[in-house]
Amino acid sequence: MARARPWNGDAVDVSLRLVRGSHPFLAAAARTLADFSGGTVYSPALYAPATRLWEKAGFREHIRLEIMERRLERVALPSSDHTIRPAQEADQASVSRIDDRAFEGFWRIGDLGIEEAMSATSRSVLLVAEDTSEVVGYAVVGAQLGRSFLQRIAVLPEHQGAGYGQSLLAGSIEWATGQGTGTMLLNVRPENGQARDFYERAGFAASGEHLSVLRFD
Repeated sequence: MARARPWNGDAVDVSLRLVRGSHPFLAAAARTLADFSGGTVYSPALYAPATRLWEKAGFREHIRLEIMERRLERVALPSSDHTIRPAQEADQASVSRIDDRAFEGFWRIGDLGIEEAMSATSRSVLLVAEDTSEVVGYAVVGAQLGRSFLQRIAVLPEHQGAGYGQSLLAGSIEWATGQGTGTMLLNVRPENGQARDFYERAGFAASGEHLSVLRFD
């Protein structure tokens, strides 16, 4: 069994998630989707051991993401005056707009990608940052098996540099601590020095592990 969705709203590319099955099944599913969509089929972000089955099915590494981690009882974050709260149904359009404007091309994930990030762990929350009454940023954070995962964080370009990202990160850590998790993990592009510096200032460090997104086309 496998599940597929559009990668985002910008292209004909497809995200494929294997629920169960062999590499011949995965290869057949990928070929069918590639022929039907005319685009590229991508895997989820996978730990190294999980990539072997996908490689047997004809997938090849497209991007590599570094995993950073932070013990939650260390390195307190500064307090903030920004309003950080759980998202409501009425915020969905704002969250979608933020994702479209904060990321380019391949890195946009769209509404279905955000839903998938929310369902990746047994517990999760979508947080939003407000500037007066406008939603200007969001974060997806999940918790499972004693660990928490910062799945996504984004701020509108015109509001970047004003501390909203830091406030969303602090809110994510506060939520994760309340879930009883001791460690938070996130992934970052190795070439994104600005993001790496941001997380290092908040107490994150490279874990020595990575994730890979593979492609079939």
